[in-house]
Amino acid sequence: MKPVTLGIQWAELFGEHKADMSDKLCRERWEAWKKLSCDSGYSESVEWWSTPEEHCLNCEHCDGDWCLFQSLPCTVNPITTFSNNDIGLACMGAGFRNKQMQFELK
Repeated sequence: MKPVTLGIQWAELFGEHKADMSDKLCRERWEAWKKLSCDSGYSESVEWWSTPEEHCLNCEHCDGDWCLFQSLPCTVNPITTFSNNDIGLACMGAGFRNKQMQFELK
């Protein structure tokens, strides 16, 4: 596994496939990349990649800037971001579950 650096590719940071590393390790590497970027003067890049779309913010899988469904940052799509470095939705909207739908009436 490559160490976390500023120039690391997304697939190297999180693994090419979901099974390549644990959810916990992916999250730790994400936090390490954000810290390294901020410490190196690239806080704007961290803000860009750490700001989820409104769609994500209303999803039960959203934990800050992290998608629990995909174990990726909300803005990192495992297809388009890995191949083209485009910002996207981690689950492509397919895993969306509205937070408000989770309330049960008794």
